[in-house]
Amino acid sequence: MTHPVSVQIITLNEEATIAACLASVLATEPAEVIVIDGGSTDATVDIAKSMGVQVLTPGRLGRGASRRLGYHSASQPYSAMVDADDRIAEDWVEVSLRELRAGSYSGLQSRLRVVSPQSWWERGWDQYFLESIKPVADTIMVGHPAIYVTKDLQESRDDIGHDHEDTQLSVDFQSRGLRQGIGTAVSYRVCPNTRAENLYKWHFYGKGYRDFVDKHPDRRSAILKHMLITIPFVRGWRPVARGKFMQPVFASVMAATILAGYLRHKR
Repeated sequence: MTHPVSVQIITLNEEATIAACLASVLATEPAEVIVIDGGSTDATVDIAKSMGVQVLTPGRLGRGASRRLGYHSASQPYSAMVDADDRIAEDWVEVSLRELRAGSYSGLQSRLRVVSPQSWWERGWDQYFLESIKPVADTIMVGHPAIYVTKDLQESRDDIGHDHEDTQLSVDFQSRGLRQGIGTAVSYRVCPNTRAENLYKWHFYGKGYRDFVDKHPDRRSAILKHMLITIPFVRGWRPVARGKFMQPVFASVMAATILAGYLRHKR
């Protein structure tokens, strides 16, 4: 059965991941799939086109503007935002759409796990996702992958920026009194499995938090609490009860690197 959902994926040099991502998306039978490419110099665009999906090539707009182009190009009443390193479950669209409608949500994130975690880094991410993304009826923050009411996306502010664009969108939804939550559908993610890749990613997170706080100074205390308490202590130590004794180390390295990125880019 085809579902009235437009799945949107923003890409930049994702030739190693886009085929598997699109295969998982197409298996869920959405009515529309749109790839918004940010100027790839590899085979990303060719692979996407070969799989029969709509491909937009606006160049390097930045994540926020690329997302915006995607949902403004959607022809379906519901939009799903998926990343190239996501592998959504076969029932992901069906379950997400059903729960979105039943709860009158404007945005509903799914649960997240790691695809076949093998390395210490991948196992750390898997436990982090397990601890940090749990089904909840109402939340003020929705990440990706997630499903939305397209109309609510199209009415959002037009200055959603590059870093942590999902957080910025959630703030906009909250300011408009729109309901957001985390559902029961499961998606899987390919995560970085080397020290260098993870440190780079976390430093980038910190820069994004800095930019977000500069734009929304009222959120400074919440972001600081997230970096100083939630990541290293709440999400780092709770998995110990499940026998994951190295998780506090993983979470501490994550928190410290994010904080370093945040402080380095302080204006």
